[in-house]
Amino acid sequence: MKVSINTAVFLDHLNNGMSQLESLKILDGLENEIDNIQVRGEFFDEKTKDQEIENIKKACQNNGWGLYYSVPEELFNKGKINSSIDSNIEMAKKHDLKYLKYFIGDVKNVDPKEIAALDQKLADAGIELTLENLSNDSGRLEKVEEGLEAIKNSKNIGYTYDAGNWYWVDENPSVAFKKLKNQITNYHLKDIKDKETVMLGEGDTDWQPMVLSLLDNIPIFLEYGIPDEQIKHEVELVNSVINKR
Repeated sequence: MKVSINTAVFLDHLNNGMSQLESLKILDGLENEIDNIQVRGEFFDEKTKDQEIENIKKACQNNGWGLYYSVPEELFNKGKINSSIDSNIEMAKKHDLKYLKYFIGDVKNVDPKEIAALDQKLADAGIELTLENLSNDSGRLEKVEEGLEAIKNSKNIGYTYDAGNWYWVDENPSVAFKKLKNQITNYHLKDIKDKETVMLGEGDTDWQPMVLSLLDNIPIFLEYGIPDEQIKHEVELVNSVINKR
């Protein structure tokens, strides 16, 4: 197992108009130090999205990387499942993507039969969906536990633990990790100081014990803006901890 990269790592470049495909070139020389890439739906231009995803997929295949897709929406809201899940499943099938991510949202009043039906739909499509804790009221530990309870019987819906989002809802990430550890299927790593993202080891997140206690098959994504000249250090730092397991 090696560290994985969410394209949030290139946030400054993406905000200045660089495509996610182009941003992957910044990883030249680190190809063998990375397991997966996670692209973000909000940074695609709808006019060129299909071709860009295909090109990113080819780049990932050439480098031996898995490819994950992050949807910037909540799955559960106002007693319903977000209708966009259907179009995103179709998009994933079109591009042969196996991994989708949504934020959990609020599972209150969502019909368990609808969750079971979604789980079957994912199974039929060969897609794994993970749900992430968000930095709003739905991301409080109590709400996240409710959401995970609702999907506990799902075979194709897992949980992405985000180490940083807890700070924005005044929760302790280490406490949350201990309570949710057995349900984690993906891990988003970032360090936070005064509600600002910082380089690993400069913030308040006790992330190394978390990484050391994760199962070997759980991908660990760096998901914070990193200056180009520091990416290699952050990648090597996390890999050095992974290698201690």
